Amino acid sequence: MTENHTHTYDGHHHNHSHTHDPENIRKISNRIARSIGHLNAVKNMVDSSADCSDVLIQLAAVKGELNSIGKSILKEHIEHCIVEAAAEGDEEAIEKMNRAIDQFMK
Repeated sequence: MTENHTHTYDGHHHNHSHTHDPENIRKISNRIARSIGHLNAVKNMVDSSADCSDVLIQLAAVKGELNSIGKSILKEHIEHCIVEAAAEGDEEAIEKMNRAIDQFMK
């Protein structure tokens, strides 16, 4: 999957491709779909007044799944997009990634 991005940083114009491995993206998308299903199951537990301890345990599992998916997305982005951005001197893409990491890690 390739997208082209154009932006300006410090007066320098950058145009680079945003490339991802389609197989990795498919796997990530499938994991997100499974997490949605798991979260729906947790919602059903709450709606049916399931034991709060059981709900919290399942919710913790969903949080773990989402963190794992985020790590996979981060690795994919670094391996493809950030490597390309660094080679092209695209500091804006690197700074944008740093801001995203800060938000993800909160």
